[in-house]
Amino acid sequence: MLIVAVCLLMTLVFALGGSLVWMAARVLRVRGAGWKVFTGTFLSLVLFLPVFIFFISPLAASYFLSTAGTRPQERNLADTPDLYGQDFVSVDFSSRDGVMLRGWLMEGEETKPTIILCHGLFRSRQEGLERGSVLNQNGFSVLLFDFRNHGRSDGKTVSLGFLERFDVLGAYDFLKQTKGKQRFVLLGISMGAVAAFHAAGDFQQDLEAVIADSPFRSLNATISHHTESMIGLPSFPFADIFVWNLTRMNGYQAEDLSTLKVLQGLDAIPVLLMYGEEDDRVPASAVKEIFDAIPNEKKRVVFFENATHGAAFRSNPELYLDRILNFLGPDDPLNR
Repeated sequence: MLIVAVCLLMTLVFALGGSLVWMAARVLRVRGAGWKVFTGTFLSLVLFLPVFIFFISPLAASYFLSTAGTRPQERNLADTPDLYGQDFVSVDFSSRDGVMLRGWLMEGEETKPTIILCHGLFRSRQEGLERGSVLNQNGFSVLLFDFRNHGRSDGKTVSLGFLERFDVLGAYDFLKQTKGKQRFVLLGISMGAVAAFHAAGDFQQDLEAVIADSPFRSLNATISHHTESMIGLPSFPFADIFVWNLTRMNGYQAEDLSTLKVLQGLDAIPVLLMYGEEDDRVPASAVKEIFDAIPNEKKRVVFFENATHGAAFRSNPELYLDRILNFLGPDDPLNR
């Protein structure tokens, strides 16, 4: 709705400016000049506004999203696992395509898998700090890290999950080759959940489960949905231009970023999906498609009351962690 508001404001400014010029010309008895300016301003507005809305704004919006990182209010946070009484070490490692990433590693019990926690768009490792610390208190080793172009990590662009899969795989390589970890669980939020799904197939037999908090269906679907329901514009051509520019900047095709497609390879991995009941970014129809696309019976979906997109943990931390711990516990039927 912000773009629409900006466009309406520009319309008002152009119309008011043209009217003032016309009125001044009438007062000063400048015959024809005011009307010509007013007419020219109006025609310019009529021609410019559609170009701005449907062509310039999606290019600008996709550039902003692709180059923006962690939001300012979170970038200044200095909390660490110490806040929750957890020991940790700061770690640096490289993504599989060479981007330097930074994070925290909290060691747990050797008998339990290591959880790689993947944050959402415009966030950082801070998003998973509390939940990761509690999971560590329950014996799991936990790696919190910043995706490329987020937090303290390097990188210049954001791809909404496709290139971020290399970051997840870099975390896997680091933990397996440097720290000797053999068993893994992926826990991702929104973009982080999508990146986790795209990386899961490369974990081979080392991956024990995927916990996906608010993943979207595909790049095309999520941009079209946001364009229509949140901005109030038709999907064509705004969403098409947005997607074209975003993928062009990151060097991949829109069809490559599809949760439904990569789920086809998870034929034996337990998957826990978590969504807020008030999530207006991922519609219920998309949740059903994602759940149905998981090609095995080791799957579960949990909805959280009064929770918006990616906010299930904030809405009910105890229930959120209880669902995860039960899902990962030996008594869960999905793990037998």
